[in-house]
Amino acid sequence: MNDLYPQISASLFQTLPILVLIVAGIGVLVADVLLPRASRWLLSWLSLLGVALAFIALDFVVGPAGREALPLHSYFGVLRSNYLVFLAQNVILAAGAFVILISPRYVGERRIPLGEYYGLLLLAVMAMLALAASTELLTVFLNLELLSITLYVLTGIENRNLRSGEAAFKYFLLGSFAAAFLLLGIAFVFGATGETRYDAIRQVLVDGTAQPRLLAIGFCLMLVGFGFKLSLAPFHMYAPDVYEGAPTTTASLIATGTKVAGFAALFHLIELAAAWSDAAGGLWLALYAVALASMIVGNVGAVVQPNIKRMLAYSSIAHSGYTIVPMVVMLQRPDLIADARDAVAYYMLAYTVMTLLAFGVPAVLGPAGESRIAQYAGLHRRSPMLAFVMALAMVSLMGIPPTIGFFGKFQLFAVAVQGDHIWLAVLGVLASVASVYYYLRVIVTMYMEEPATAGEELESRRLDGVNAFALTACSVCVFLFVVFQSLYLFGV
Repeated sequence: MNDLYPQISASLFQTLPILVLIVAGIGVLVADVLLPRASRWLLSWLSLLGVALAFIALDFVVGPAGREALPLHSYFGVLRSNYLVFLAQNVILAAGAFVILISPRYVGERRIPLGEYYGLLLLAVMAMLALAASTELLTVFLNLELLSITLYVLTGIENRNLRSGEAAFKYFLLGSFAAAFLLLGIAFVFGATGETRYDAIRQVLVDGTAQPRLLAIGFCLMLVGFGFKLSLAPFHMYAPDVYEGAPTTTASLIATGTKVAGFAALFHLIELAAAWSDAAGGLWLALYAVALASMIVGNVGAVVQPNIKRMLAYSSIAHSGYTIVPMVVMLQRPDLIADARDAVAYYMLAYTVMTLLAFGVPAVLGPAGESRIAQYAGLHRRSPMLAFVMALAMVSLMGIPPTIGFFGKFQLFAVAVQGDHIWLAVLGVLASVASVYYYLRVIVTMYMEEPATAGEELESRRLDGVNAFALTACSVCVFLFVVFQSLYLFGV
C-alpha cells in the first residue's frame, strides 16, 4: 500500500489544472447560493480567476513536456502529459477565458442563471482538459460524456428560447447515438486486444497478436463516434441547428474548445492505429473519405446559409476536415507523426483564434447579430471596431496571408505533400478557395451594402472594456503567432 503513495502524489501533481477547475466550478455554484442577488456579477470574475489559476498550474507548476520527451502518465496510465496535450490544454483554457470575458452582458440580457452557467462552463473546460490528456479507452469515453452532458445543459440553458431547447434536444439525441458507437468500438478493440490502455494496446499491435477483424471494426466504430462529436461529415447533421439555437457564447465553446480536446484525443487514437500495419487499408480509406466529405459538405453547405451562426457551423465542419488531413497521412507514413503533430497543434490554435473572433462579434451585437447575414449591412459605420474584427476573422478563416489561418492551412497541406498525398492537398486547397465566396460575402455586406429596410439595421452597440479587451487580444493573436510561431510550437 505504501508503494501507491508516490504514484498518487505524482498523479495529483500532474492533474493540478483539472483539480483547480473542479474546485472553481463547485466554488462558483456555492457562491451563487451565498452571494446576494446584487453581487452575483462577481461570479464571472470568480470563474475567470479559476481559469487563470489553472493556467498558472499548467504552465508554471506542471510545466510542458518536451517535444520528443516520453509522455508522463498519471493515475496509473489513464491520463498523460505530453507535448500535444500541453499545447491543446493551453488553447482550451484560452478559449474558456475568452468565453467568460464576453459572457457577462450576454447572459445578463437573456436572464440566463449565472451560477449554473459559469459553474457548468468551468466543468466543461475541465472535461476538455481531461479528454485531451486521456490515454485509456474508458477514460476517453467517460471524459467525452462528461463534456457532452455539460454542453447539453449549456445549449438549452436559455429556457425562454424555444430554439435553445430544440437545439439541446437534438444535441442530446444524436450525442447519445455517438456515445453508443464509441462504446461499441471500445468493446471491439478490447475484444481484439484484451487491453484498454494505449501503451498496452500498442504493444499488442507491435507483437501482432491482436484479432485483425475485430480491431478494424472497433477502430471504425470509434471513428464514427468521434465523427459525431467533432461534427465531421457525414455525422454533422446536428451541428447547424445546435450552433443556431445555443447561446452564442456556448456555441463558441462548442466550436473551439470541444474540437481542440476532441482532435487531441483523436490524434492519439490515430497515432495508436498507425502502429498497426493493417491500418493502412480500411481505416485509412475511411479517414480519407471523412476528410474529403467534411471539406466538401462544409463549404457547399455554408454557401447557401443566410444565418451567420449556421454559416459558421458549416464552416467548422470544413475546418474539421482540414484538421484531419495530417492524420490521414500518418496512417500510411508513421515516420511523419512528428510533422503531423506539429501541424495539428498549430492549426488547433489558429482555428480557435479565428472562430472565437467570428462568434465574439455576434455575441456582442446581441440578438440581431445572431440572425441573418443581411442584417450586418452597413455595420462599419455604426460599429467600426466590430466590423473590423469580423472582417479579420473572415480573412483569416479564408486563409489569406499574412494571417494565422494561412500559415495553419499551409502546414496541414504541407504534411500531405510531404507524405505523397498530393491529391488530398490539392482538394483541400480547392475547398479552401471555394470558401472565399461565403466569407467574403460577410465582408461585402458590412462594408459595401446598405440595409434593405430601416428595420433590418443593427443597432449601435457600445463596447464595454471587457469585451473590447477580449476581442482586441484575440485579434492580436491572429498576427502574433504568425510572427512568433516558434513561441507556440517550439518554445516549450
